[in-house]
Amino acid sequence: MQITYTANGSVQLKTKNLPVTIGGNVTIGEKVISGPGEYDIASIQCEGVALPLATAYFIRDEDLLITYLTHLDPEVTKLDDISDTAILVLDINSEDTAASTKSIIKAVEPAYVFLVGAGSTPSFIEELGLTKGEAGSLKVTRTGLPLEGTTLIPAA
Repeated sequence: MQITYTANGSVQLKTKNLPVTIGGNVTIGEKVISGPGEYDIASIQCEGVALPLATAYFIRDEDLLITYLTHLDPEVTKLDDISDTAILVLDINSEDTAASTKSIIKAVEPAYVFLVGAGSTPSFIEELGLTKGEAGSLKVTRTGLPLEGTTLIPAA
């Protein structure tokens, strides 16, 4: 699977079957996932879970779990599937703090973090203090995931 930022500030997953776009909502191919529920589209599974402050989307493809959180919500750390997250996409708004973002990242322990949303400014990213990976396309496989640590993939 290849993962890149798009020009409109979302994250694009290039899978074997259909493209998946994450940011504002989740789109699999032409199908917009509009909220909580279970969806299975061309072997891509997506489950939307309602939380008090957000919707968490769990997207499974190619043996990887990508979690998208529409707003920071600490309740996401209590969900069963969250510990299997390889890639975490967080929608950051101007009211979110680096401390609250770091606490969610620390609890989830993903291999990679992508930030979308208006609040993901360069100064906010610096405050997070995460190891930064290379900007651009990231090729990810289950066997190629780093064993420790979380890497922030910056927008190009």
